[in-house]
Amino acid sequence: MSNDRPPKSEKPNEEHLAWAIDQRAEVQHTLLGLYGLVRHRPPPSLDDDTRYLLDLLIGAAFSLWRAVFLAETVRDVVKIHRSQEAFLQKVITDNAITFADDRDNRHWTVEYYLENAKFRLVQAITYADAHKGLKLTGEFLPFLRLRGTHGVELTRYEWESAHYALRALFKIIAPDTSLNANLPALPKPTGLEAFFVSK
Repeated sequence: MSNDRPPKSEKPNEEHLAWAIDQRAEVQHTLLGLYGLVRHRPPPSLDDDTRYLLDLLIGAAFSLWRAVFLAETVRDVVKIHRSQEAFLQKVITDNAITFADDRDNRHWTVEYYLENAKFRLVQAITYADAHKGLKLTGEFLPFLRLRGTHGVELTRYEWESAHYALRALFKIIAPDTSLNANLPALPKPTGLEAFFVSK
């Protein structure tokens, strides 16, 4: 069964590796900021709403941390389907999944981790709007409706958009954080009519 792994002789794309290393460092700083909040603000010092939002942000940060080195892939329906099949076969036969398995089946796993992060961030936005009286939906939801397909640059932009929303939401629950939420730069046009599919 093929899952479209690159040939062993194929060298990694250095430009993508540089992006992945930089973004892994950025999301690790986000994780460190979350860790600091958890470590120094035990439950009695955080209200229920903030604790719930914090839990959603930690889950989103972990998923983005996991996704960053899977982003070098072109996601199309055939490759995604093959990766789904191979991933399920691996789970069923070995009862275990490693990062190598995630990488081998990255046409599907990158989407799994990105969607998991975005789902948690949408939940956080909805909850913050309802329970803290904020109006975040119009500002941040467009960044989470993106589904990068047809190119590595688009998948990277999807990742950066989700990380931007994560940092912005973290700044709301931890206003004294030194972490900045930087708007992602749009990828260069690739000639495709539509970069993203809106959900």
